[in-house]
Amino acid sequence: MGHVLVQAALNGGTTRDAHPAVPLTPAELAAEATAAADAGAGEFHLHPRDEAGAQTLEPEHVLAAVAAVRGATGLPVGVTTGIWTVDGDVQRRLALVARWTGPNRPDYASINMNEPGIDELADLLLSLGIGIEAGVWTPVDARVLETTGFSDRLVRVLLEPEEPTSAAAVATAAAAAAELARMGITARQVRHGYDLATWDVLRAAVADGQDIRIGLEDTTVLPDGTQASGNADLVAAAALLIPKS
Repeated sequence: MGHVLVQAALNGGTTRDAHPAVPLTPAELAAEATAAADAGAGEFHLHPRDEAGAQTLEPEHVLAAVAAVRGATGLPVGVTTGIWTVDGDVQRRLALVARWTGPNRPDYASINMNEPGIDELADLLLSLGIGIEAGVWTPVDARVLETTGFSDRLVRVLLEPEEPTSAAAVATAAAAAAELARMGITARQVRHGYDLATWDVLRAAVADGQDIRIGLEDTTVLPDGTQASGNADLVAAAALLIPKS
């Protein structure tokens, strides 16, 4: 099967009400990343937060979060570019991302195919030396990726079905993967789901020889439905899904 990467999505939009261990500050992100790396994570996906705990693309917060996690682990670090962080303002997003420069810039960033302004954003990220994860939620998103100017310049495709039931989420991921194959998009995939459904999405991904993502952004529960203690607990459970070579 070859090597299967476990990417740890440390926080996302998950609140402290949903799980008390969600890391918000750079120091908290670094601590959770270190524990997740010890449990088997090979890289990270972050949603940087501001002083109030809100998701942000502001350079001071993005660069600080990336520096903390990369400094603590030595592993690649990526971030969101979700347009909800700028209240749907395409131009403001570009202006903020343009300032992600210097040694603490992210290794990669995710671009959701269902958002506006994705070609301009991709060109900007690539000009800054930041790789692209294409966020594909549905087969329709996969077809959008085919129409972009960057489908051949990806770090990977992030396949992330949102359905709450396992069967539906696995089916959506499979349908999207089939669309990618039809289009000849051969970038490696990292797959995840949400809540309890994520575990069957991960099992199917491993069976297909693709990479997987897990963390408090995606779920707060272990495969048996009990609450995880934190990101490391989730990563350790995900690593057990990967057959030993």
